Amino acid sequence: MTADDLPARTSRTMRRFLELEDAVPDALLEIVPGATVPFWALVRMQIFWMLSAEHTGSVDVVSASEWTRWKEARRVARGYLPGRWDAVRRARHHDVFFYVSGATMSEHGREARNWLVDDFASAAGDALVVQVRPLPSAIGRPSFRPTLSMEPAIARARWRARGTSLAAGTVRAMDLLLDEFARLLGQPAGSFAHIAKNVRRSELQRPHQLDELSRLLERVRPGVVLFDNGSYSYHGEWVALMKDAGAWVAEPQHGWIGPSHAAYNYGAAFRRPALQRALPDEVLTFGSYWSESIRHPGAVTAIGKPHLEREAAAARPDRGRSILVVSSRTAPDVTDAFVMGLRAELSAEWSIAFRPHPGERAETARRYPRLAADPGVTVDVAPDVYESLKKSAVVIGEASTVLFEARAFGCRVIPRDSPFADTVIGDRFGARVRDAAEAAARVRLVADGAMEATTDPAIWAPGAIDAFRGWVQQRRSERGRT
Repeated sequence: MTADDLPARTSRTMRRFLELEDAVPDALLEIVPGATVPFWALVRMQIFWMLSAEHTGSVDVVSASEWTRWKEARRVARGYLPGRWDAVRRARHHDVFFYVSGATMSEHGREARNWLVDDFASAAGDALVVQVRPLPSAIGRPSFRPTLSMEPAIARARWRARGTSLAAGTVRAMDLLLDEFARLLGQPAGSFAHIAKNVRRSELQRPHQLDELSRLLERVRPGVVLFDNGSYSYHGEWVALMKDAGAWVAEPQHGWIGPSHAAYNYGAAFRRPALQRALPDEVLTFGSYWSESIRHPGAVTAIGKPHLEREAAAARPDRGRSILVVSSRTAPDVTDAFVMGLRAELSAEWSIAFRPHPGERAETARRYPRLAADPGVTVDVAPDVYESLKKSAVVIGEASTVLFEARAFGCRVIPRDSPFADTVIGDRFGARVRDAAEAAARVRLVADGAMEATTDPAIWAPGAIDAFRGWVQQRRSERGRT
């Protein structure tokens, strides 16, 4: 990544946001009643996704609601009854506090290992992991102890918000600001009305959720917090509360980041104290390539990815004729046809697996009906993609961290063209194929089980555990915790 690459790989929508934030109009700094960070931070990501979808072809995953009164009653009851996983009620003091979604899980024997943070938590010396999702997970109890869950607290917050409504003045202020944001971005008034509906629902529960988080922070009293989605600005109130509690807040990179990712590229407005308070103090990346690919107002430090180091070293050399096609949620009908076309182009000696994006896994059969129904295509639902990479000779995809990871596992990478491939992968994997026929021709050039491992230290910094251990000791020392 060079200085010239950054603007070249910045999408049109991202440029519009950066230009707006560099101008710092007053509306971006407005705080609605009841909040502590500007409203722009709370809606920025949703607006970006809406506008970027107009030219990337990204298709939202729409799932049928599984909510029932009985399920909600059970959830609330579990939230109020004593439970061993209740973070707010059971946590104790720890200097290092990991606050994570719980989505980054892999099987570890009969336990569930959080591949993003458990290695770091073990190296931290005095750490607590708290995940948003319920415990235990479907794949087992957490392998790192102590790990607790915010699910009971969220259930309590939902119950307390039941039957309440936002003040009319707050709703009016939100609507006026959303229309002003639309004007500043060249959109008609009312363009963000659906965003307003979603924000109102989340804002009803937010004060109660923050009250639970505040109680948790009082018990833990951390000096360092690692928040796995902290740079997504709709978490701004959570990040701000952690900072107010005296912690240094950092985010460990969990997936692809780059010049067109709205959560990691911010204009001058986010260097103003009101908005900077809504973002982590630091981002910990997989390597210098990623550090140089973003515009973040906090510190940016290359640490590495210990899970990748360990699993890539254990990859088997003989993969046979196996292909993994990874989804980026873009144009599912086109991807469905691509996989079926690839199956038709190649001989039966080649096995094909399709890995849906984590956000669409439950809807795979609906979004990809042809490939899901074809016995010649396997739908890969392994919790940890590394288990799939270990046995894949070829990986095909558009715009995903998996393509970068596949190289480290010795897989041949074939990039697909798409409306946003330029801004995500560029030409790092060579010429992009336009259809199944071109992909099949590239596949045929791959020798049986051939590997081409290229673990670029700029992309995957070596010695991640030692680097993290040194980093956390420094941060704790700066806060008088050692």
